[in-house]
Amino acid sequence: MKQMVAWESLLERDALLLLELSPGVMIYQEQPEELVYWDGEAMRAYIPDLRVSLNDERALLIEIKPSSELSRPQVKAKYRQIAEQLLAQGLDYRLLTDKEIQQEPQFSNLKQLLYRYNHPASPLPTRSQLAAAFSQTESIPLAQCLERFGSDVTDTLIAQARLYVDLTQPLAPASPVQLPAGERHATIYF
Repeated sequence: MKQMVAWESLLERDALLLLELSPGVMIYQEQPEELVYWDGEAMRAYIPDLRVSLNDERALLIEIKPSSELSRPQVKAKYRQIAEQLLAQGLDYRLLTDKEIQQEPQFSNLKQLLYRYNHPASPLPTRSQLAAAFSQTESIPLAQCLERFGSDVTDTLIAQARLYVDLTQPLAPASPVQLPAGERHATIYF
């Protein structure tokens, strides 16, 4: 977002990492608006943790909770009611827990890329230089990218989604690296 973003828990901070580095996320806003829902007895106010605008022009409301909290029946019922009512209103809603947010090895890979996302290496190869690196093949091994561009530039290119590598897998010298295409432009890491 290129600005300070407020978070209320370490889990929310971790969720922001996923949003920051997800190529499919355009913008997001914390504590965006107050909504109301019926809890079976009364109308209640509810403020979602985030509103996310996606590349496909959808808006997504997100609530972030530790999975341990959702094991309590009362809490689980509350968020089920909220989800049902928001979906009935045509609003996309997602409840994220530590299990989705801190999923490994993706979470560690994203943490590794965060520095280069915020402090990009320079100079970066041009689009034509990247295309030349992939002119004979659809993918090249990560080791070849590191050899050709160096680790700082390679990490910057991956963090900026100018190169694609499957971050849900452990990064290894043989990990295939590709130019982003199609649905990979809209990757969301949750």
